[in-house]
Amino acid sequence: MNKRQSIRSRLLLWIGLPFTALAILALISSHLLLSRQINATFDDLLLNAAQRLERRIYTADGELRINMHYFSISTLGSRGEGKIFYRIKENDGDIIAGFSGLTDPPQTSHEPIFYDVDYAGNALRAVALTLPFRRGGEPVDIEVVVAESKEARHTLTNDFMITLTGLMVVTGLLAISIALLAIHLGLAPLNAVSQALRQRSPNDLHALDDAAPKEILPLIQSINHLMQRMRRSIESTQQLNADVSHQLRTPVSEIRALTEMSLKDPSQSPAHTSLREIQRIAEHASHTVKQLLKYAKTRSELVDTSHLESVDLIAICHDACAQTAPNIYKQSQELAFDQHKAIPNILGDPIMLRWLVTNLIENASVHAGGSMAYRGVITVALTADTRQVTLTVSDEGTGVEEAQLSKLTERFFRHNKHTPGSGLGLAIVEQITTTHSAHLALTNRPQGGFEVTVTFPAI
Repeated sequence: MNKRQSIRSRLLLWIGLPFTALAILALISSHLLLSRQINATFDDLLLNAAQRLERRIYTADGELRINMHYFSISTLGSRGEGKIFYRIKENDGDIIAGFSGLTDPPQTSHEPIFYDVDYAGNALRAVALTLPFRRGGEPVDIEVVVAESKEARHTLTNDFMITLTGLMVVTGLLAISIALLAIHLGLAPLNAVSQALRQRSPNDLHALDDAAPKEILPLIQSINHLMQRMRRSIESTQQLNADVSHQLRTPVSEIRALTEMSLKDPSQSPAHTSLREIQRIAEHASHTVKQLLKYAKTRSELVDTSHLESVDLIAICHDACAQTAPNIYKQSQELAFDQHKAIPNILGDPIMLRWLVTNLIENASVHAGGSMAYRGVITVALTADTRQVTLTVSDEGTGVEEAQLSKLTERFFRHNKHTPGSGLGLAIVEQITTTHSAHLALTNRPQGGFEVTVTFPAI
């Protein structure tokens, strides 16, 4: 399975590979050109040395002589490196001076002839000159051969190549640094879009800011178009749910009213049992419809968080307690509100927050006793510090199995099938928590019972 490559690595790869290939090609070309130029320069020096030797030949007592010592020949262009060999002889084969073992040139010519030769284990570059001379009035041809070992040429070429390679490496590092900076600056708009998407809530479907370079503008427009379609799809689904729920409220209410009127008949007819069951089902359906409406209205994807306002959570809790208290006391339960100190305001929607607290109290009232009716205390508590406000709703009941804690916020999940309810209460609580950027925690109390904690960021 191939690993995904980042745009940064791809750009570096496609910048680095051509640059490396060009650098290698430049080094090879430079080596060839430098070698040719250096060889031409050294060949000129070698030719000059041969011509200097020719000027030192003279005639004495009818014999050819040379007024140059062997040891002075090392100054003829070898830069003090390597070795120089020479040979001066007549065309008839008589050696005038030098090393007789030097190989003859491949051909005879009055023009300088350059050739490579091996002598005494040395690779040499040689030049041969054929010069006309007169000895005792007789014309003779003298051949001058000067050969130099190639160490100086190779050393100079290597020095140039090392210097050039160093410059290439430094230039390459500078080019890579500049390329990295350019890539970083060039990808900055994409990184900004990526960061903006990462920092968003998973349910935020608002359009991205399209103030971006024209190269990535189509991408941003495509993302915005996708978000718009998703938002419309969710709105359509939620509107359908709300419409269905709303249309169901009227017939369910009518069924409840008719059953209540029928049950007021003093005659205990056999139909009373069926009417009570119909009444129970109608009440459950009415409660479920109300919860579905709340669920549809609290979807965090459709809530405009810019309209959240400063809310006094103490007042919200007082209202929720007052709303649920009659039914709590009717169930022979107790409701307590605990506030230790001043609580700072939070950003929120008052109606949704009231639904949240109400659902938590009703959830504790219905489910705290498990399969038995609960007769204990339900406690609503508020605590705060400088950064957050914590709402806790707890009971002293049987608690919830640990394996089911993670499923409690799923829609229509009920951990106790024998108790009434729609299975939407904690799902609505989770949606409202997400909308308010709060943290929801469901735990069993060590001393027994169940506890729901919602932590809000304080203003």
